[in-house]
Amino acid sequence: MRKASFRKSNVLLAAVLQAALLMLLPCCASMQQDVSISADSAEDGGLASSAALELARADLAAVSRGKADSSRLTSLINSLENRLSSPERLDKSLEARLTALQGRAWLLKGNMGNAEKCYAKAAAKDADDVQVIILGHRLGKIAELGPYVSGRDDNAPLMLEQALDSYKRQDYSDAAGQFDTAFLYLDEDYKKLFGGLRDNSWQLKGTGKTDAGIAGLLSKKEITVQEMMLIAQGTSDVLNVYTASQKQDGTRLFQTLIKEGLMNSVSNEQSPTAASMVNRSDSGVTAGTKATRLLAARFLWNLYWRGGADPQKYSARYRARTSAKSPVKDVPISSEDFDAVLGCVEKEWLSLEDGTSFNGSTGISGAAFSEGVKKLD
Repeated sequence: MRKASFRKSNVLLAAVLQAALLMLLPCCASMQQDVSISADSAEDGGLASSAALELARADLAAVSRGKADSSRLTSLINSLENRLSSPERLDKSLEARLTALQGRAWLLKGNMGNAEKCYAKAAAKDADDVQVIILGHRLGKIAELGPYVSGRDDNAPLMLEQALDSYKRQDYSDAAGQFDTAFLYLDEDYKKLFGGLRDNSWQLKGTGKTDAGIAGLLSKKEITVQEMMLIAQGTSDVLNVYTASQKQDGTRLFQTLIKEGLMNSVSNEQSPTAASMVNRSDSGVTAGTKATRLLAARFLWNLYWRGGADPQKYSARYRARTSAKSPVKDVPISSEDFDAVLGCVEKEWLSLEDGTSFNGSTGISGAAFSEGVKKLD
């Protein structure tokens, strides 16, 4: 009786274990699938992040140089297409993001049709994804980004988009603040990429809007003498007395101002006057000469003293002293631009970069020169 009972218990236990095992099998399969999907999602997330950074580089090139690298955009589009067309399962939200990023790349290449198709697909998957919103904004389907920025944790790309919008409109005051806000949340890679535009925004803050050509010059880290003259003409009225208030093209403007002697030094000149400078060509500069800080100082000083000031105000004072020493470490009293440098530093048109040296051979940016002109005006 005991053996029969024992066998019956074993059979019952085996049945229970078998049923439990059958119930666990789908769960294990699902768990394995979840782990696989999780790994794929992490890889897809990495692809989305790298694609977004590559598009940030393209955006910077488009803003700074007017055109992004088409071959790199093509490579990015192909990379995204390979994943989007893969038979492997793709998370719905990540599919929307990758599709939107592909649409941004198409738009930068100038293919509006493909960008529109990408937006329609992406919005159908997840219209609230940050990259879908950015693509919709660039396509004109989303007018204002403000309502999308507040109340979400991933709004840094949208803040950056607002800053880029303001910069393109030459609303530099808004752009400066927006870049600063975005930089509080963006990764270091983005800060390094757009740090130059942020700095330009702060330098150009308050200059108002200018035409596209001048705006391009203002964003350059180094400019030529002719570009320096164009900036002076395009952002102030200081050249009106020489151009009869008429806007001149670069070549003509350079010829006009060279003829007036505005690029000639005055510190070593014998009793310089506005009349004595006319038709002199001893400056040695050409239209394409790099505009250094020294040449910028010379140009600004010439514009200033012709309004009635003493052109040799500083050199006369220091040369009259016994054992006089220049207050600027790298600009001796004997320098032909001694007056120009001291005048610009004293009036804060230009500064001593380290507090003691002028670094006159260093190139000057369009924005920094514009600041000097604005103060002169």
